[in-house]
Amino acid sequence: MPKMLVVTDAETAIGFRLAGVDVLEATGDGAQAAVEEVIVSDRYGLVVVDESLIADPVKAMERVMRGRDLPVLLPMPGLAAAFDHDADAKAYMQQLVRSAIGFDIKLD
Repeated sequence: MPKMLVVTDAETAIGFRLAGVDVLEATGDGAQAAVEEVIVSDRYGLVVVDESLIADPVKAMERVMRGRDLPVLLPMPGLAAAFDHDADAKAYMQQLVRSAIGFDIKLD
């Protein structure tokens, strides 16, 4: 069970998939139920949860985690939280892409 899962939005999921990480796409409405299901499944040792979906995943999952050592829940700030405005996030992503592949692409 030493696998890792990232629970995040569809946009952020792409990057984690490219890195070879298991990803579960969720929305704010279904995120808590999805994480609870993953915890009960005992398939993962580490579950990283985007804080834009569940503000405090550790606290939100206390009831489900009672009596369990695994998985370890790790809150992760969402990409939007790292930037004040969406435009800053796009500029940052464009810079990363430019440095990785050597040219600009349009991000919408």
